[in-house]
Amino acid sequence: MREVVTTLLDVLGLLLVAAGVAAALAPLIGWACLGPAGVVVLAGSWLAARR
Repeated sequence: MREVVTTLLDVLGLLLVAAGVAAALAPLIGWACLGPAGVVVLAGSWLAARR
């Protein structure tokens, strides 16, 4: 079960990072906060995988 959750968090984090990069490249969107949010999710996933 832990592996499934970790995989889902990884996918979510990568999507958020990708969306953040896209938002940073298009200043009119203004959603650049998704990049750091993705990094936080990936960090949480990494911590969960280490336990």
